[in-house]
Amino acid sequence: MLGRAFVTLCALCASSTTAGANPFEVLGLTSRHAGTANAGAASVDDSAALYYNPAGLVARPGRELMFGSIGAYANLERGDRFPDPLGVQLAVRTPVPLRGALANRIVVGVALHLVPRYIAHVIAPSPDEPYYPYYGDRMSRIVVLPGVAARFGRLSVGASVDVLAALGGTLSATEGTTRALDSRADERIPTIARAILGATWQATGCVRIGAVFRQRFDLAISTQVRTLVAGEPIDLDIVASGLYAPDQLVLGGAWSHGSSVVSLDLRYARWSDYAGPFVRVSSVLPLVGDVPALSPSVPFEDTYGARAGLETQLGTWIARGGYGFETSPVPAVQTGVTNLLDGPRHTIALGAGRRFGRIRVDAHVQLQLVQARELEKELFDNLGAYDPFTSLRDEDLNTNGVQITNPGSPNIGSGGQVLSGGVTLEVPL
Repeated sequence: MLGRAFVTLCALCASSTTAGANPFEVLGLTSRHAGTANAGAASVDDSAALYYNPAGLVARPGRELMFGSIGAYANLERGDRFPDPLGVQLAVRTPVPLRGALANRIVVGVALHLVPRYIAHVIAPSPDEPYYPYYGDRMSRIVVLPGVAARFGRLSVGASVDVLAALGGTLSATEGTTRALDSRADERIPTIARAILGATWQATGCVRIGAVFRQRFDLAISTQVRTLVAGEPIDLDIVASGLYAPDQLVLGGAWSHGSSVVSLDLRYARWSDYAGPFVRVSSVLPLVGDVPALSPSVPFEDTYGARAGLETQLGTWIARGGYGFETSPVPAVQTGVTNLLDGPRHTIALGAGRRFGRIRVDAHVQLQLVQARELEKELFDNLGAYDPFTSLRDEDLNTNGVQITNPGSPNIGSGGQVLSGGVTLEVPL
């Protein structure tokens, strides 16, 4: 009965971690900016500034409502379709109604991304599952992003806050009077709030410089399981981290000439702090004692990227285009258990808008090209301590030959395309 109870609890904990990063990171916020490959740390001047650079909220007078939809299709080698490929986006900004010297100098706003089925959908894969960490579950959450900005002469500063909830608590079970398991759950949902801070400087009449810091975001899932069956304790600690986005620093410049604006962004992302997408389970078992977690330790790498965008007005039409490149945070050499897939990323974007009186309709299409990679596996040589990240080992020593069930053995490829597009309606208020 003790073994049966232990298996039941393990199954319960495994299923609880598959509860359903920021969709703006992958898809962009509004078609206007997605159509320039998400370049805009210095040039953004509307409600989308809540993500790209909150200081841009106060870049121009007026108020507006932006509403639209956006979606994506993945054609990635050994990759699944996105669990939530469609989303609805809403962004609004308005100046605080002050008079005199403070008029139009303080602006507030909020941006939303809504998915049809969940608040959040966290995917924590098994260590050997082929998985794209950059995409994964990053589009499978709602986003609530309120913010504020203020202007002081040529300098503008702003801040927004990415808000969601985590999950943590305990699950306890003891053998009751009927020899069935009596259980008690005590789970908490604390609020997560991560900041996006930005500033812009109007250097000249046609040149603006911007800087943005986006704080690390992840949805922590932590559950402690405490059981007592037949007088023997069985304890489990389950920890996972989903919806991960690293600390980021973006420096941007914008040059305007007539009805055209050219934007250039340089970005650094600190992926080396990422512990990985895997569920980590440690336990204390009767007669065995502590059983530490054996999840592979993956050396994620910091990434560097650049994005350039162009927007130009042609009568009642507006044309847009952009290109971006970013290195990959996923190690290119994985000779062990893990099959984390990715590659350097190229983004090509095209967009167009048209005005109908005061209303503007924008549409865009964006193609992300993930460069191909091939991961080669190596067999453990039985020398020294075993590291699951560096090699595979025979899974059944009692059977002749080497028994390996890892889906990436002897090699596995990655790469492909992600196609996204959308439509946004902007209405002055």
